[in-house]
Amino acid sequence: MTHDTDVQDDGKAKVTRDIEMIVAWVSFLALIIVMALAQCGVLVHIDMDDERQRVYSWFAAERYVQLIWVPVYLLLAIWLIRIGNGRKHARKLGHTRFTLIGVLFIATCLVGIGWVFAWAFKNYPSAVPLIGIQTLLVWALWFFSRREDGSFWGWAPFSLWGAWLVVETVTDLARAVTYYVSKDGPIAAGGQSAATIALALILFALACFARFRFDDWLFGLVVLWSMVGVAMRLMDVSKFTAVVVIALAAVCAVFMYIPWRRVSGRLDAIEPRKPQPTPEQRKAAQETSTPHVEDYDGGTHEEALR
Repeated sequence: MTHDTDVQDDGKAKVTRDIEMIVAWVSFLALIIVMALAQCGVLVHIDMDDERQRVYSWFAAERYVQLIWVPVYLLLAIWLIRIGNGRKHARKLGHTRFTLIGVLFIATCLVGIGWVFAWAFKNYPSAVPLIGIQTLLVWALWFFSRREDGSFWGWAPFSLWGAWLVVETVTDLARAVTYYVSKDGPIAAGGQSAATIALALILFALACFARFRFDDWLFGLVVLWSMVGVAMRLMDVSKFTAVVVIALAAVCAVFMYIPWRRVSGRLDAIEPRKPQPTPEQRKAAQETSTPHVEDYDGGTHEEALR
């Protein structure tokens, strides 16, 4: 009798997890489909009589930069597979069948779908807040996922996604501001140039902060990829601005990715520090049913947990 009860409990737990994962996968696939349609131009609303179509913001990257969505979605798919196999003991939200991370992920996908539609139809008052909300949700996912799983797969999908959304947020905001400001007259080239360089500096500063505060090297790669795309687009518009952005990108890349400890022992202070495992990560590492993997510099797994 006890055995039958245990089997029933296990069956209920499996159904509970399956419901959450089904909703998560459906939301995720819907986001991918909508984004693919938008990138292919199916959802793009083109009306050359609309002034919004003629807005030219300097802070925008070449089309090829959008290819970053491919690794973003690949990493998220791997994360979903891993989390589906390893969250048997995850805490649910009250009496619901969903976990906090599950709810955040589903909400992020749904908000992302709304943003794609709003941006495709140039609805700036809706698009900018929506992508801002989506960005905050992704970084919340980064925080909670990294707290539980310190491995690459625990934080990398959301770092890549979140970094790109930060760039997209700045790009959307720049285009919206350009549109509304240009209603009173064309924006001077000097103003566009100064704004582009200032926004690039802000993103480079955020990349350096992520690199040295959280040892997050993916954020910087996304920013470098995006800013080089912005510079390439501006080569025929303002070579000065393009060259300045590329020079800043080069300096930022050297600062973030040169192994300064090997260059000189005196520079050890600026080397990124690996974060220590959190109690949640230690607990997850001890559960054999949870596929959490922690990265340690030498030593056995047991030694790392001491």
